[in-house]
Amino acid sequence: MNSIYPSWLSKQMLSGIRGFNVCAYLVALEGWRRGLELKWYYNPNLLSDIKGVGYNPTGKFFSLSNGKKTHFFFRSRGDKVSNEAINIASDKELTKKYLIKANVPVSEGTFFDVNDDVQSILDKARDVTYPLVIKPALGSLGKGVITNIRTEEELKHSITYVNSEFPYDKYIIERFITGDDYRIYVMGDKVLGAFKRIAANVVGDGKRTISELIKQKNEERNLNPYLSAKPIKINRNLLEYIGREGKSLEDIPDENEVVFLQGLSNITSGGDSIDVTKKLPDNIKKVAINTIKAIPSLIHAGIDVIINEEEITIIEVNATAGITSHHFPMFGDPQNIPAGIIDYYFPDTKGVEKADDNIYYDQKKVLDLLEGKIVENIEIPKAPLGDLFAKRYVVVGNVQGVNFRKWIRKKALDNNLNGYTRNLTNGNVVVVVAGIDKEKVEAFKEICMEGPSRAQVRLVKEFVWDKQIKAGFEIRKSK
Repeated sequence: MNSIYPSWLSKQMLSGIRGFNVCAYLVALEGWRRGLELKWYYNPNLLSDIKGVGYNPTGKFFSLSNGKKTHFFFRSRGDKVSNEAINIASDKELTKKYLIKANVPVSEGTFFDVNDDVQSILDKARDVTYPLVIKPALGSLGKGVITNIRTEEELKHSITYVNSEFPYDKYIIERFITGDDYRIYVMGDKVLGAFKRIAANVVGDGKRTISELIKQKNEERNLNPYLSAKPIKINRNLLEYIGREGKSLEDIPDENEVVFLQGLSNITSGGDSIDVTKKLPDNIKKVAINTIKAIPSLIHAGIDVIINEEEITIIEVNATAGITSHHFPMFGDPQNIPAGIIDYYFPDTKGVEKADDNIYYDQKKVLDLLEGKIVENIEIPKAPLGDLFAKRYVVVGNVQGVNFRKWIRKKALDNNLNGYTRNLTNGNVVVVVAGIDKEKVEAFKEICMEGPSRAQVRLVKEFVWDKQIKAGFEIRKSK
C-alpha cells in the first residue's frame, strides 16, 4: 500500500486542507509554481460565470493568469468547460441521451420519480435485464446507490429504502454491469490518469472475524493521506450487502478468502484504488475520450467505465471530478493530473523553468481568510522560479528577548529569502532560509552572526535543509 507523498507534495503542504479544497489547491499550486499569477476569490461571480457545485464553494474558486490571458477554476475544473456541459453531466438521464446519440456504450435502464407508486416503477423496470442497480439521477459520491439487485422483491425493497433514506427526487434503474471498474481522467484527446477500483473488501486469515478484518483494513488505509478520510464504514448498506451473501460481521473467513463488503466500487465507500495509467488499453482510452467529445464543451472530466471481457460500458461522467485520488492511489504510481490541466490552459508554461517542488504557499491561511469573510479575494505573491537553495542556521548566544527574530525576518525579506525563525528551549534561535540565489543564502550566515544591536552572538551553526519551505518568512512560536 502506498503511504508516501509524491515528490511534488508533502504532509506539511496539505496540512489543514480537506476534501475538494485539496483538488483546487493542487491545480492552483501547479500553476503558481510555473510563475502564473494566482488569485483566490470568496465569490468570483462579478468576474466570471464559472459554475460552482456543492454546498460550500469557499476555497475552491481561483484564477491563474500569465498577464495576457486569465482562466478561472472551480476545484479541478477550468472555465473552458461550459456551464451547459456541467448541467448535462450532472444529469444522468440527459448524459445518457448525449452518449447514445454519439454511439458511446451505456447500460440499458429506466428512470423513476419519488412520487411514482412502487408498482408502476416495477412495471417500467421489467424491460431491464437483471441484476439491477439503483442510483440518483443527480447524485454523486455513491450516496443512494444500491447494487446487484437480483429479484423483483429485492428491487421493491430497494425502491422503498432509497425513497425513505435519501433526499433525491429522481432515480435511475439500470442493468448492473459486472466487471473491472475504472476511473479515467481525460483532457481533450489525452488520458491524464486512470485507476482501477475494487469494492470495499477484506481478505481472511482464518483467525479474525470480518469485523476485526475491517478494523485492520482501516488502519492500513489510514497510512494513505487520501484514503485515511474514507474508511470502510459498518452501516446499514454494508450489513444488508453481506447479509444477502449469507455472511455476518462475526463470521471468520478462510485464509486468503476475499469477502466483498459493498457492491459499489466507489473509493468514498471504502473501495481500493490501483493506478493503471500506463497499462490502460488503447480501446478503453478511445471510449473515454469519445465520451468527453459527446458532450458539448466538456473538454476535461472524470469518466467511470466498467469492462467485462470485451464489453465496455460508460457508467458516469463527472465534470468536476476529484483528482486527489490520482495523487494517492492505494497501490501503484501517483499521477500529477494538475500538470496536464495547466499544460492545456497555459501551453506556454510547458517545459519552461518553474519553481522548486519544495516551495509552497500557505493555503491554510488563504482558507482562514476566505472562510472568515475577512477578504473578498487574495493575490498570492509570485513563486521564485528556479532551483531552491536552503540552509538551517542555529544561532547561539544572548539572542532571545532582544528582538532577534523580528530583526532577522526583516533581513530575510530584504534579501528575497523564504523560511522561518523560532526560539529554541535551550536559549538559541533557529533560522531557516531558502532562495534561488545560492550566494544570498550562504551569506545569510554572516547576517545571523551580526544580529541586532542588543544581541550577543557567539556562534552560528550551519546545516543543510532539504525539507519543504513555505513562501515568505514567518516568526514561529517556540518549540
